[in-house]
Amino acid sequence: MAAGAAGFAIDNKRWPLAGALVGCVPLAVGFALGTAFHQVLSAFGGLLLLLAAARQGRAKVGIAAVAWAFVSHSILAILLSRFWPTRAAACFPEGATYWVKQLHWIVSGHDPEYVMANWLPAHFQLLGAMVLFTYVSLGLATMLQGFYEVDLMNYYVGRLLASSDGSPLSLLLGWHPWSVLRGVCYTVLMFEVASWSLSRLTGRELSTVAARRWRWGIAGVFFALDCIVKLGATEAVRSTLAAHLVF
Repeated sequence: MAAGAAGFAIDNKRWPLAGALVGCVPLAVGFALGTAFHQVLSAFGGLLLLLAAARQGRAKVGIAAVAWAFVSHSILAILLSRFWPTRAAACFPEGATYWVKQLHWIVSGHDPEYVMANWLPAHFQLLGAMVLFTYVSLGLATMLQGFYEVDLMNYYVGRLLASSDGSPLSLLLGWHPWSVLRGVCYTVLMFEVASWSLSRLTGRELSTVAARRWRWGIAGVFFALDCIVKLGATEAVRSTLAAHLVF
């Protein structure tokens, strides 16, 4: 029944509404109840959209629907964190801790996470783990971790906006450019690996070899851009965010 509903949701250009519902409705309920369980519900909803699209061989729709679920979720999460931080903190585990850590980096410029010798190997390790766990879980593990990770950023960006002078740069750069590039990489790769796993599981060809190569290539390009931009723009982003802080 759930699979059938997900298939219906991505038909006839209904995927933007479906993605927004997956991203926002569980969060709205979770915020009202003061719980983080919304991340699990959104992850399952996103997974249904992804697998429904994979079964139909509709990669563009699947990737777009999942991406929009994360984007719409993030918009709402940032607004909640901006205006109702205490209640939002209960919905986003470790979000408040992450905000304090990022604020320290913005002000001081010191954080081991931004030392290349630390983050570059971690990027490759995370990429390998993401491919493995996506394959064995059909994407569920990645979707769960994805909503947890973006909510760390969402709470941080919401508090950053509340602590800044209103410059649009605080929003545009608060969600770090390299993190956005990584998100594109992982969304494309999550669809591709889940589709590949589902194809092996069902014994059905769900995509052409050429299309799969394109998606792997696109993910690889965005992974490389993530590393390049993080290497080259970290200090510029930090100093710009610091310049617009107000206390």
